[in-house]
Amino acid sequence: MTNAGTRGDLSYWFGRLSGAGRGGDRSDADGLWMSRLQWNFTGRVLDFSQSATGHPMKPAGSVAVAAVSGKSSFTAYSSAGGEQLPGYTDGESDQYRLRQLMLETAYQRGGFSWQQEFHWKTIDDRETGETRRLSGGYAQAGMFFSEVVDSFPAPFELAIRFARVDPDDRLSGDIESEYTIGSNWFFKWHRNKLTLDFSHVIRRQAPETDTSNRVRLQWDWSF
Repeated sequence: MTNAGTRGDLSYWFGRLSGAGRGGDRSDADGLWMSRLQWNFTGRVLDFSQSATGHPMKPAGSVAVAAVSGKSSFTAYSSAGGEQLPGYTDGESDQYRLRQLMLETAYQRGGFSWQQEFHWKTIDDRETGETRRLSGGYAQAGMFFSEVVDSFPAPFELAIRFARVDPDDRLSGDIESEYTIGSNWFFKWHRNKLTLDFSHVIRRQAPETDTSNRVRLQWDWSF
């Protein structure tokens, strides 16, 4: 971190990852390079959070760019480990050349929260010679309206989110979109909360369009 506490506050990360995913065999991957540069433009580091926990009155925000590059037998990663995107099968340790770029913004103040990510990803299949480009992202805004309306319950947050993904630039009309409105009731912030949300999902695969609705009620409790 440099220039801490000023409007020139910067955080940065640089690392070498195995590329095998959580619990993966390192012989399945050649490795990935990762870098991230984050500008904390308010002079305060904003902790990662899906909402403005604690109703902070002092603003905190960030703009970040991150990049990943390397070769692997996987085309995607999650908390479950290395995985394959649709259309890909398990490959050799260096079969897939991955390049990914991300732009992220976030801001919180007085019960309001904003977060956004956009990703660009290129996968070169060194076995078949094919290249696929993917893009997608989301934007979310939430508000504890008790900050502006005294009668509004203090633990209650409302939020809206929009997400959009183009899984393959070689295909036309294959866009997936999601519109969500949700609410959280915090008993002990993210360690104990009740979430209810409604999503409208649109999947376009020209010439057809498929739509669906999803309702989720979830209680998160951790210690």
